Amino acid sequence: MMDGKTHIGDCLDLVKQLDNDSIDLIITSPPYYNSGHKYQRANGFHYTADVGEPLYTIEDFFEAVYPKLKQDAVVCLNLGFSYGETGVMRPYDIVDRLRRRGYFVNDQIIWHKNNPIPMRNRLTNAYEPIFVLGKTPRTHYYTTEYTHNVWKHPVSSQGNGHSATFPEEIPMECLKHFSKEGDLVLDPFMGSGTTGRACEKMRRRWIGFEINSSYVKR
Repeated sequence: MMDGKTHIGDCLDLVKQLDNDSIDLIITSPPYYNSGHKYQRANGFHYTADVGEPLYTIEDFFEAVYPKLKQDAVVCLNLGFSYGETGVMRPYDIVDRLRRRGYFVNDQIIWHKNNPIPMRNRLTNAYEPIFVLGKTPRTHYYTTEYTHNVWKHPVSSQGNGHSATFPEEIPMECLKHFSKEGDLVLDPFMGSGTTGRACEKMRRRWIGFEINSSYVKR
C-alpha cells in the first residue's frame, strides 16, 4: 500500500492491504459512536451505516491490524468519553477489550484540554486519555529527557469540516517519544489529516485510512 496519502474506505477493508510486520506506530483518535444508528452484535451494539465508528469497529480493527504491526510497534490510542455509547467508561471499556486481543497497556497520557466545550448540568470534561499499547509489555522510548504524562493542548479549530480534531501537537509528541525518522505510521481514522501533517514535519512515512471522503483534500 502506498504511503504518504490517505486511502478512502472502511478501515476494516483497507487494513487487509497492509504487509505483515510493516507498521512501526499507530496514532489515532477514533470518532465517537453515532447513537442514532444502533445495530445488534450478540448482546451489544453493532456498526453504524455512516462515518461514526462504534466500539466494536475499533475492536475489530485492532484485531485485524495486530499481525501488521512490528513486534516492537507502539499504538497511541486517543479515546474520549461518549455519553451516547458506553458513557464515561467508554475509553476503559475499549482498552479492556483490546487487552483481551493481546495488547498490553504500557503507559497512559492525559490530554488536558485548555478549551473544553462547556457542559450544562454535569461537570465539563477537560481531558481525554491516550493509551500507549504494545504487543509486548515493554515500550521503547526515543526521548531521554524528563517528560510527564499530562499534555496541555487546546482542541484544534482547524478541521476541514471535521468536528472532533485533535491538535497537531498531540501526534507530534507521540512521534517524538515513540518513533524515529523513516518509521511507518498509520492512522486508521485519519479524519482531517492531522497525523499525516505531523509525520511530514517530523520525517516519518505515513498511511491514513478515512471512510468519509469529504474530510480528505484532493
